Amino acid sequence: MEPYYFSVSSGKTEDCLDVFSDNIPYLKSVNSSGEEGAYKRESSVKVSYSEFINKISSKYTNCGLSMANIKNQVQIKSKTKGGSIKEIAIGQVTLSGTEFRSIMGLNSANFSIKFNDNNIEMDCSGYGHGVGMSQWGANAMAKSGSSYKEILKHYYTGVEISKISR
Repeated sequence: MEPYYFSVSSGKTEDCLDVFSDNIPYLKSVNSSGEEGAYKRESSVKVSYSEFINKISSKYTNCGLSMANIKNQVQIKSKTKGGSIKEIAIGQVTLSGTEFRSIMGLNSANFSIKFNDNNIEMDCSGYGHGVGMSQWGANAMAKSGSSYKEILKHYYTGVEISKISR
């Protein structure tokens, strides 16, 4: 078993298939409540229009972004069950939300984009890749009386917890 975990969710975890392209039965999207006041749950990154174009163009020279039409050249194509961006079209290229997150230095792939007069603002919810157990969510469950077995079974769907014989 690969026990993936991350810092804080946006209210739901992510399916491993959507983030890492691995269909692992126990790493499915589940609700994760009690994280509303968590450190870094909400964050925002602002970049100038030229910085946005430079960051994307440095990785994708064929993207074809132009300052004059950038608002029409960025389109969210699909979202995951957990609410993160699965695919985003930018100019002539389509990226995964995870790759866009990495290029822009975002805390998560669960983000929205606003085009302001002087900058582009990306508001994020959650911190980390979102797959497996949310540390803040597990802590909230423990504080509300859940046992470690209940927590593990919640975040790792369908697992059985048993003693190992020697």
